[in-house]
Amino acid sequence: MEGNQEKICFIVDTNILMSALLKDDSQTAKLIKSDLFHLYYPEDGLTELEYYKEYIISKRDKNLQRKSLEYAITFIFESVNTIPSNFYSEKLKEAYNIMKDIDEKDTLFLALALKLKYPIWSNDKHFQKQGKIQVYTTEDVLKNYY
Repeated sequence: MEGNQEKICFIVDTNILMSALLKDDSQTAKLIKSDLFHLYYPEDGLTELEYYKEYIISKRDKNLQRKSLEYAITFIFESVNTIPSNFYSEKLKEAYNIMKDIDEKDTLFLALALKLKYPIWSNDKHFQKQGKIQVYTTEDVLKNYY
């Protein structure tokens, strides 16, 4: 990327971070670490990552597993900005009303996207149903920005 070009901004969904954490050399991990993007993640979403921690460990390279997961998390979050909920709390009700019949667990991501006015990077097809914020899949990000 040229030095004077602006970086593309995305709100990243948990499935994107999980993909990067499952396989360190995945396309998703490479995109996250590419320095082409400003990436944002709702701080309260960290509980979802914690919930999936054992699953992620079980799927990682058997020689690396738990010890390397902490390194991978640190590595990934060097490129992802976590945003406290008080920053986007004013958008939570609007986001919930949009997501309640789609997948209310994704309210945080939509609220942050509404606040920052940035698109969401997610491989969850249901995000396309909300129609308020543009959603890119990893395939879209690769095709359009990499």
